[in-house]
Amino acid sequence: MRCPKCGTENSPGRTLCVRCSTRLRTAAGVGAAVPDTGEVLMPRLRADLLRLVVVTAVVVAAAAALGTLLR
Repeated sequence: MRCPKCGTENSPGRTLCVRCSTRLRTAAGVGAAVPDTGEVLMPRLRADLLRLVVVTAVVVAAAAALGTLLR
């Protein structure tokens, strides 16, 4: 699969380009790589940010609980 950004040929099944780390996606079974659009990336970004906030809150709560227990 050829990278749409740098043109490097990647082995089949790869999700990231070996040279530039661009995400390789297939267009509905056509087999051509297409770049992700903002419409696709924004929901993923929001979901990732929500996960980050939740994980941070859990870590802070656990640290506070451990700090209280260790005093």
